[in-house]
Amino acid sequence: MRDPGVLGGKPHVEGHRIAVHHVAWWYSWGESAETLASEYHLTPAEVHAALAYYYDHKGEIDREIAREAAEHAARADADTSPIAIRMREAIARRKQSEAHG
Repeated sequence: MRDPGVLGGKPHVEGHRIAVHHVAWWYSWGESAETLASEYHLTPAEVHAALAYYYDHKGEIDREIAREAAEHAARADADTSPIAIRMREAIARRKQSEAHG
């Protein structure tokens, strides 16, 4: 369902502030419909309805998932807090170690 007053008009589960693209993303990472229903306090039918909407609008929803991931990455890259800098350095060291080991 879409409603301009809920999640900025993004497709969401009717009666909830849960975006279809969040349900689809977690499902694509291996979460079961039953787990998603429990975690999001949805019925299994609501999860399956969100997934049906996703498959009917896959291109649009996949673009939203990619846009949100890019937005999160840009925010992380722009974070100059000491913890963020240490985390980026640790990740870089781990990647370098994995590449050489």
